[in-house]
Amino acid sequence: MEGVEAKAVGVHIDRVTQLQDSVDEQCKMLFSSLHYLHKRAGMVQVSSDIPVTQQNSNAESSDDFSQRTQEIATDICRQAKKIDTLAESLPGTTNAIGELEKDFQELNRENEQVTVELQEANRQARELLDSLSAMLTAIADNFGSSTT
Repeated sequence: MEGVEAKAVGVHIDRVTQLQDSVDEQCKMLFSSLHYLHKRAGMVQVSSDIPVTQQNSNAESSDDFSQRTQEIATDICRQAKKIDTLAESLPGTTNAIGELEKDFQELNRENEQVTVELQEANRQARELLDSLSAMLTAIADNFGSSTT
């Protein structure tokens, strides 16, 4: 039973790691896309009162820029969907309340069982300590009476 539970916990941790990696990847994608837009966008006049006085020498053609921004947007959306899927697969995000209560009750039963085992081990340790203490007292008494 413990091996199965450990494996299940490992799967959940693996999913959390995958989720974190996916979020990190999306952050990199967003940063890279902003860098691309900043460096490769051509200057466009947005107002007739403000003329374009400089051109971006690294700018791509309108068609290439438009196609590339579409690819970037598609990649970002795909990564967001991957993140959503991983988040939904985590435990507790889709579990019904009854299922969560059942899991909680099972954990509570296991906790009670371990508590009883711990109390029994504690009782045995106290008995052993009392026995050792009695033996040491007897040895000390015998040693003290034999020296007099």
